[in-house]
Amino acid sequence: MNINMLRDIDDDAGWYAAACAADPAATWTGANLYVTRDLRATYSFLATLVNEATMGTLTNALGDFHSGNMVDELNSINVVLSNGSLSSTTYDGLLSGVNTCIVGDEILYFRDAILEGDGSYTLTGLLRGRRGSEYAMTNHVASERFILVNTPTITRVPQVTADIGSSYIYKAVMAGGNLSSAPEKAFTNLGTGLKPYSVAQLGGGRNAAGDVIINWVRRTRISGEWRDNVDVLLGETSEAYEVEIWDSTYTTLKRTITGLSAQSATYTAAQQTTDFGALQATVYVTVYQLSGVVGRGHPANGSI
Repeated sequence: MNINMLRDIDDDAGWYAAACAADPAATWTGANLYVTRDLRATYSFLATLVNEATMGTLTNALGDFHSGNMVDELNSINVVLSNGSLSSTTYDGLLSGVNTCIVGDEILYFRDAILEGDGSYTLTGLLRGRRGSEYAMTNHVASERFILVNTPTITRVPQVTADIGSSYIYKAVMAGGNLSSAPEKAFTNLGTGLKPYSVAQLGGGRNAAGDVIINWVRRTRISGEWRDNVDVLLGETSEAYEVEIWDSTYTTLKRTITGLSAQSATYTAAQQTTDFGALQATVYVTVYQLSGVVGRGHPANGSI
């Protein structure tokens, strides 16, 4: 799975895998994950998937939600499980992530799990976009994957940075099974866990010279706990950003401001005149924090 890190200790070039038996009646004995990097000439062992995951698919598309850290009481999802069961939790349990799951690429928490007559579950009381996954909150579709996040059933697959961007063929073989007959799956490791989160509190204003000052607050992938009188860790080898200036429809890129090492950028009056022919009443921007390994992180769009 190309998703953000679920745990701070997973700060590497790997990715997550989860599996369950294709036949619900089958006895799970574990599975071994293999990869071929030479077009099926040879397969190499990658990891063992010891425990069977609670997983399935959605029957409906999860709707958008843009209210930050408020519980989404507007949307619900209906899940048909291939394995396992789900249960409700308290409000405190919701906040502490007792019921963490992956829907598509979004990481979210759910409070209530209602078992329906057809064996599916309806999940409500959703805390959305956890672990910086706001980028995956929109454009959900029906039949997306659902995986309950349980540490013993989610495996971090080790890889190196050279594997990022490369498409390989993988096979998960049930213990005692035959590698040659196991179905194959092509997968490209995008290094998503190493991408910096989108920045927050994007805003700014204009000075007396007509320059637009753009400000934001960085976030972190690692050790993001809210502690008094101390900033969160940077989480990257160095602090760096890029800012894009767009037209009002975000279809024409006007300028990219690079070389930024602080949480601010200046779009000068002269640059506005060059790009648009006049000073702009509203400036449309995209801000990226940069990783030394994977480059741009998740974008933050805003207007000033």
